[in-house]
Parts: sequence; C-alpha cells; structure tokens
Amino acid sequence: MNRGLPTRLGGERRSVLITGLLLTLALLMVLGAAVDIGHAFIVRRDLSSLADNAALAGAQQLDQQAIHQGQLALDPQQAQAAALSTMSGEPGIQVQADATSAQIHVQVTRRFPTILLRLVGLADLTVSAQANAAPRAP
Repeated sequence: MNRGLPTRLGGERRSVLITGLLLTLALLMVLGAAVDIGHAFIVRRDLSSLADNAALAGAQQLDQQAIHQGQLALDPQQAQAAALSTMSGEPGIQVQADATSAQIHVQVTRRFPTILLRLVGLADLTVSAQANAAPRAP
C-alpha cells in the first residue's frame, strides 16, 4: 500500500512541471504582445506626427495663378514634392503623397522588428499613418 503512493506523487510532480512550463509560455506570449503592440502604438504616434508635418508642408504650396484670380488652390506637383521632401531624411519609412488642387493626402508606412513576439513566429510589424491637409483662407 505504501509503494503505490510515491509512484503516484512522482507522476503528479511531472504533470505540475509541464503545466507550469505551458503557463509560463502563455504568460511570455501575452507579455510579448503587450510590449510589441505598445511599441507599435508609439511608432504610430511618431508616424502620425511625420505625416501631419508632410501634409502641412504640401498644403503651403499654393497655385500662384489661382491666387491672382481670387481662388485658393494648391499646385499639385509642388505640394507633392514638398511633402515628399520633408520625409527624405527619415530612414526605413515609405511615403506616398497624392495632391489635387483642393487638398493633399500623405500616407506613411514603417516596418519594424518585434522583440518578444519573434518567439511565436511574428518577426516584424507594419504600422502606417495618414494625414490630409487643405489650404484655408486666413
């Protein structure tokens, strides 16, 4: 009767060890998601600021002929060039700028490596932000 008891406890110890390891892995995945997704929000905030600055730079490129006629309009080529030139010094960022005579639209995208989510197979995340700007009369 005493011989069955130690054998039974040994089996339970192994199952507790396996359960503990699985719970530790699950906790590491949740912690990794929190760290990497938090970093993604910080990157998105920075990208939003960059997109806003680029859109504002583009919105300042007014069509001089339209101003002489009393209209407020953008020069689309100059607006697009100004928006893209504000991002020329930013490494690892993809920028797309589209302009019409009424407004400019800027989209900024960045891909960055993950820290802890790499352990579960997610090596990098892609974050993007966009901004629109239009000229307005003072």
